[in-house]
Amino acid sequence: MTPLLGILLALLLLTGDDTTGASWIGRYDLGEKLPRAHRLPKKLREASGLALTAGGRLVTHNDELGVVYELDPADGRVLGSISLGRFTPEEDFEGIAAKQDTLFLVTSNGNIFRFRMAPLGSRVAFTVLKTPLTSANNVEGLEYDPETDCLLLACKGRAGISREEQEKWKQYRAVYAFSLAEGRLLPEPRFLIPVDEAGGRFNPSGIARHPLAGTFFVLAAEGSRLLELSPRGTLLGVAEIRAKENPNPEGICFLADGTLVLVNDAATDQSMTFYPPLPGE
Repeated sequence: MTPLLGILLALLLLTGDDTTGASWIGRYDLGEKLPRAHRLPKKLREASGLALTAGGRLVTHNDELGVVYELDPADGRVLGSISLGRFTPEEDFEGIAAKQDTLFLVTSNGNIFRFRMAPLGSRVAFTVLKTPLTSANNVEGLEYDPETDCLLLACKGRAGISREEQEKWKQYRAVYAFSLAEGRLLPEPRFLIPVDEAGGRFNPSGIARHPLAGTFFVLAAEGSRLLELSPRGTLLGVAEIRAKENPNPEGICFLADGTLVLVNDAATDQSMTFYPPLPGE
């Protein structure tokens, strides 16, 4: 993407019609008492993210090591794993995203690890993309947006990079965009989420793009809520998540048919839950 094209795309997002992407959040029964669920092995007790590759491979990770696990969505079995580098990096990994078969892991201080999906059992080379975000921003979620060729970084902590921004946006949570074409974090947040409109306590733990609607779902383990944003950031809806079935939802993704998948980071009850969409009107 050329700089001029990037500017034109940004203007389109800021000024264009916001009718793209009908709301889907009302089509998920997040209060369902017995959703389809699968326990995960102990090695994933700190699972922190979910992603679906272009080839339909469901992948996750924990928040301590640069190891990615492929899961069978039918029963939650671990099919295998790939490890980053010759010596597996130990970082606070908090989110995962896929652009076709290129994967990205993000740390809580905003570093992005880029690598290719590979045969299970492999060790893969990686590169690190730096951002000006820090542990004060506390990045918790990562998603790829094919419309803008950007990675979206959902921050649990402070919105803003400078002190002035953090003071101005202290009642908001931010989602930043990292342009893969330009290799940099765009300075203005893609989304600013008013905490009061999100139901009060709302600290993002994950973000996912809906494959059918093109809208964005932002997950908050703290507060047990899920909200939906239009591509321009308009709040389309907020839903509560039943905590008994999802005690600590840290990761979110969608299957190709629109099924919503959550992964829970829990010391004794690590699990994936599945919510197929209800029929539309």
